[in-house]
Amino acid sequence: MFIGSQKEIMAAFGEARWFEADNLNAGSALKVVQATMRQSGYAGAPVSSLLRNERPPDLVFQKSLNTFAKRHHLRIWKQPGTYNGKEVWVAAATHDIAISRARGGTKWSHRIDPHIDRERDWVETDLLYIGTASAYADLDRPEAPKKAANATGDQILTDGKMSVLELSGPKAAANTEPR
Repeated sequence: MFIGSQKEIMAAFGEARWFEADNLNAGSALKVVQATMRQSGYAGAPVSSLLRNERPPDLVFQKSLNTFAKRHHLRIWKQPGTYNGKEVWVAAATHDIAISRARGGTKWSHRIDPHIDRERDWVETDLLYIGTASAYADLDRPEAPKKAANATGDQILTDGKMSVLELSGPKAAANTEPR
């Protein structure tokens, strides 16, 4: 969960070198094929559709790991209301660890790290390290299932906690002029 404005989210992930994901279309599909054949990264690679309360995400970011098979990605939805006057956003983060054939061998997809808490912690650490998040808390969610499966059958394991990050806006540029 993020507490802050859309501008703060965009700045935070931009400074952490996350890129907005491209829309899936013929051009981006061609770039995916090229990146897969070259075994290289695609910084703005599209992500699959994921709905929350029947809504697509408001923002989608990804961080490439120099190969299309492995990357971090994050889908973010704006929530109604505010917290202490600031906008509230929820997110789903996963780490693609390989490309695999889907059931029946007719499609390929990404396999995700089943330990999804690692990705939650990665995002949290990334934003805290660069200074675009000023505070965080890990909240217990006792009703969250500890074991589940995603749409492609990958196992998902979690401790059920949710990180809440308060964003602090873009970092001030350091003065690099000689004195």
